[in-house]
Amino acid sequence: MVTIIKWSLGIDVGSKQIRCCLSWIDSAQTVKVKASRKFSNAPVGLQELLLWIKKHYTDPLVPLSVTMEATGVYYERCALLLREKGFRVSVILPTKAKRYLQAVGLKSKNDKIDAEGLARMGAEQHLAQWSAASADMYALRLLTRQHEDLQKSITSFSNQLHAIQNGMYRYEDIENSYEQTISNLKEFLAKVETAITESIKKK
Repeated sequence: MVTIIKWSLGIDVGSKQIRCCLSWIDSAQTVKVKASRKFSNAPVGLQELLLWIKKHYTDPLVPLSVTMEATGVYYERCALLLREKGFRVSVILPTKAKRYLQAVGLKSKNDKIDAEGLARMGAEQHLAQWSAASADMYALRLLTRQHEDLQKSITSFSNQLHAIQNGMYRYEDIENSYEQTISNLKEFLAKVETAITESIKKK
């Protein structure tokens, strides 16, 4: 007798929408698609996703695994919600997903195919489980990235100001504008550095 041994939800994540494919793999190692649908990648869309899963995931005694790609920050909200709801979530690198799709003969042409491929990958493989960083660690990571971006901006504007100051003609209004921008960026940088220090002290 053929029985379902694992459910798998593949999610192709975009900045505005997510394409979901719910599948299962049975004891004969056959993967079948149960349902497929798009949702908005926003809180209201994710709540609709939970209701959709509840409707189609009809055998809660059999585990459900979720597989999605690490697409910038756009996967994070969905991954965190599903993890908090008790599902086993795996987040993989896009290159790993692409190699898998090629290996099984699936050509990545659209989000539906990608979602089906991720669902199949999650059904056939035991992927590492994703865990979210704490809120404090996540905030610190954002602050350090912001610090790096500000330093780059200051360097860029300083180089532009230096070039203007050493050109054939001098433009005081333009130079003053650059100097004010650099001053504002440095002031902002100092605030970020203070926030980083305070965040580290909480550890």
